[in-house]
Amino acid sequence: MLNKIFSRPLPTLELQVGEQQFHFLGIADFEFALGGRMAVPSNKIQRLVQCSMQELRAEARTIKEVEKRFVDILSRSIEDPKSINRSLRELDPLIFSQDHAWREIINGLNELGEEFDAYRRVALVKYMQYLAARQDIIKHLYSEKKRYQTNGNDKDVESELLKDTVILEGTMVAADAAEDNGDYERLPKGEAMNVQLTDGQEMDIMLSRHKCKLSNRGEGFEFTDDKGRSHRLGNSRMVIGRDSTSTVVLDPTWRDVSRKHLIIEPVDGTSLRFTDMSSHGTYINGAYLEQTAV
Repeated sequence: MLNKIFSRPLPTLELQVGEQQFHFLGIADFEFALGGRMAVPSNKIQRLVQCSMQELRAEARTIKEVEKRFVDILSRSIEDPKSINRSLRELDPLIFSQDHAWREIINGLNELGEEFDAYRRVALVKYMQYLAARQDIIKHLYSEKKRYQTNGNDKDVESELLKDTVILEGTMVAADAAEDNGDYERLPKGEAMNVQLTDGQEMDIMLSRHKCKLSNRGEGFEFTDDKGRSHRLGNSRMVIGRDSTSTVVLDPTWRDVSRKHLIIEPVDGTSLRFTDMSSHGTYINGAYLEQTAV
């Protein structure tokens, strides 16, 4: 839960959304309320059902580009919490959907002072999860339309569309891989989750469909990718992904791994904080997740 990572008392929130005035007692209250705005509205689903495969692919690409911008903002906010205020204000409000009044919620938060930055971060995380729900529907519809395509000229169209399967089908592959082991849990996108790993322990981490390992060597943590390459993790915030600026740079041919896939922050000698920033998910054994608030 997002409310676990905010240790200091936060102000209550008064937010005007349309003609309604909402009062939130704290982060947990706000997070719970936004949870009801993450489902894709039925009219949006009906519109997507009527889209062609080309249109679905274009929609998926648009969402992916927006997600990249949000990942950069969220990543900076982890290192510099005050940056989220400036970053959200600099965005064109039209980038946010009007579904569930998301645009009004973000605009309302942007009118408040920096003491509400924690609420901004929660709103951005929940909006990213809403976008992920839209992507899941697009992937399903794309897969179904492809399955029902006829032969002939449509076959040539299909061969072109299959070039972008990483955008439209990567998550399904990752989910199937993770479901092979019932102990795996997908980390909620954008939410900081504490992981406990004592001396001598090691755990599997699925970055999409790639099985990696994280070990506690006593003198520090070590990350090993699925090609057996080991990376010692330092004592500061680390980014794992395909981007060349990442602390741990993964194989650039892993197209289902995001540029900034996973952020790891050491808490102490046996605890780390994971924040999944990816499109196709990070999966770990739920037994390593801490159950108590930070």
